[in-house]
Amino acid sequence: MERSQVNYKAMSIFGRVPARFVVGGLVFLASVTIYMLRVNLSVAIVAMVRRNNSATVASNAECLVLTQGVGVVAGEGNSTTHLEEREEEVDGEMDWDALTQGVILASYYYGYACTQIIGGRLAEIYGTKRVLGGCIFISAIWTLVTPIAARAHYGALIAIRVVLGLCSGVSWPAMQCLVARWIPPLERPRFVAIVILSSSLSVTFTLPLCALIIDTLGWDATFYLTGTLALVWCVLWFPLMHDFPLQHPRISMEELEYIETTVTASGVTRSPSRRVPWRQMTTSMPVLAIIICDIGNCFGLAVYVTQLPTYMKNVLGFSIRKNGLLSGLPFLSRYVGAVISSSSGDWLVGRGYLTILNARRIYSAIAMLGPAVGLLAVAHAGCEAAVAVALLCLSLFLNGAITTSQLVNQNDIAPNYAGTVFGISNTFGAAASFVAPVAVGAITNDQQTMGQWQKVFWMCVPIYVVTELFFLVFSSGSVQSWNYYAEKHSPEGTSDSPAKDVPEETVMIQEH
Repeated sequence: MERSQVNYKAMSIFGRVPARFVVGGLVFLASVTIYMLRVNLSVAIVAMVRRNNSATVASNAECLVLTQGVGVVAGEGNSTTHLEEREEEVDGEMDWDALTQGVILASYYYGYACTQIIGGRLAEIYGTKRVLGGCIFISAIWTLVTPIAARAHYGALIAIRVVLGLCSGVSWPAMQCLVARWIPPLERPRFVAIVILSSSLSVTFTLPLCALIIDTLGWDATFYLTGTLALVWCVLWFPLMHDFPLQHPRISMEELEYIETTVTASGVTRSPSRRVPWRQMTTSMPVLAIIICDIGNCFGLAVYVTQLPTYMKNVLGFSIRKNGLLSGLPFLSRYVGAVISSSSGDWLVGRGYLTILNARRIYSAIAMLGPAVGLLAVAHAGCEAAVAVALLCLSLFLNGAITTSQLVNQNDIAPNYAGTVFGISNTFGAAASFVAPVAVGAITNDQQTMGQWQKVFWMCVPIYVVTELFFLVFSSGSVQSWNYYAEKHSPEGTSDSPAKDVPEETVMIQEH
């Protein structure tokens, strides 16, 4: 029987929804929730800031979008029509210039960059349930008080966003730890694409949802709604989530054996280790390749996430409601691209047409070089709004292939330390993410012209290309020797004990 057929046979003999699918559903909602709390400000800030101080005055816009559709008319002759549309929108309360807005949008990443590594280690030792659940609960509480902080002083808002970043910085490393323990190797790219990259799906509906709420209830309602939804998720997560397959009360013996057999064969040892091969890990070229690729990907993605609504409104001239809808379309395209690429990648690897390494490299090239070319095209699309939106959608559709390359590669080379490796790489990625909006604010400098935004798009292109070339040269698809560091350096009979609350039976199954 071919390896690709094992999964489908295992699924068919369970006779019910597999437990790992239930876990996947919970993590899917977690990823949606985390990104919802992350991007709500990207749309809200457009309505929070006074137009006369944020370069959103209609007469300064180069592209004037008619209310009848996506047709674009450039020139001063239509400024009256455009201004009438804009006057229907309520002016913002905050007197913040473009650089201040850039710092506020970037402040989330200041905290986000600080807890990546510790988040991976905590999840490896104490489990994803406590670490991920705790971070979302705290984030929900702080989201609910965001409007109060914003009205008090922009410094208070920055502090809130830093705390949100600190809390959610542990989320993705914690999820990678869960992938290593729960998901068979051939299912991991699809799991990452469908479940973890639901963050892109979250952006798709969060941006238009926030825009609709702002248009009807005001910008502060966006934070009250998203914070409440996060608390609802917590009510589901804590009683239903389990860190190890054997802890799940409804898992079948067939599925348990299937998961334990395939996961152990992929290099996951019998228990999480408190020993970390820091020197070997940080000097490993495959790890460095993941880090460099993550920097390029996160920088470009941060420009899309934090700045796309601003570009849509200030340059292309979309209203708040239309802005939210069209800003979400590229991220829906990214999710669709992720699902298609991961499914095709799994099929090609499972049938033996591609090795794991070749799959990681090919799909990485698509994910990184595709958006680079797309941004070049957007930079010269001018006021053709329909073309610009289509190119942005195509760029992020291609970027969805990252789920079959860099985002899953740490599980290929070091499944025992997947959370830690991802934490290290995402620390650098988060650093690039908070540099991006500040750089955009400095380049646009309150001018918000097409020429200034062309500079922004050109800035992203070499970053995408150089970081991808490094990944192509130095990446690996094989388990590294230091993945077994704890076993090799534990005295006979004194190996690390299983994580807290893990039944002893888990050890027995894994040893067999």
